Amino acid sequence: NCLLIPDTGKMEVFGIDTKDEDRVIDIRKRIGLVFQNPDNQIVANVVEEDVAFGVENLGVEPKEIRERVDNALKTVGMYEHRLKAPNKLSGGQKQRAAAARALITNPKLILADEPTGALDSKASDELLSLFSEINRTGQTIVMVTHSVKAASTAGRVLFIRDGEVFHQIYRGNDTDEQLYQKISDTLTLLATGGDRR
Repeated sequence: NCLLIPDTGKMEVFGIDTKDEDRVIDIRKRIGLVFQNPDNQIVANVVEEDVAFGVENLGVEPKEIRERVDNALKTVGMYEHRLKAPNKLSGGQKQRAAAARALITNPKLILADEPTGALDSKASDELLSLFSEINRTGQTIVMVTHSVKAASTAGRVLFIRDGEVFHQIYRGNDTDEQLYQKISDTLTLLATGGDRR
């Protein structure tokens, strides 16, 4: 999200040079973030204020912020919890609120870093189901995960080894179970030193 800028070379995101300080905000408007530990994302005393934080510094009018907050919370099934303190929510509810904050900017891309890592299996399933629903609406989500189960809900899986793409799998018509098996087979190949491109 352009919090760190390269010391050398040039990096562009959405065609914008990350060293162009006047346009970095345009990049940030287009990317939503969901982290592994939802507790590290909480910045306000109630859920709706926490979600609103995602657009408060982007020049959005207060009336539109209110509409966006309500829509985002409804999308993730958290509208009825909008006035609760974040520390009164379950882990899964906190991640749903984090997803709402990521959605509120109407981003081109959501980056999710191990979003199920701090959740129990039920909350993980609910969050992955939510991500699938959001993705079906056309929202691009890039999720980094070590969880085969989480990866098996994706449309495309990239395997990274030593900083390079080692292999990729497209879902096609595969079920989650079939994709799970393909991912497991590839991980076995990785673990045994196989070379597959």
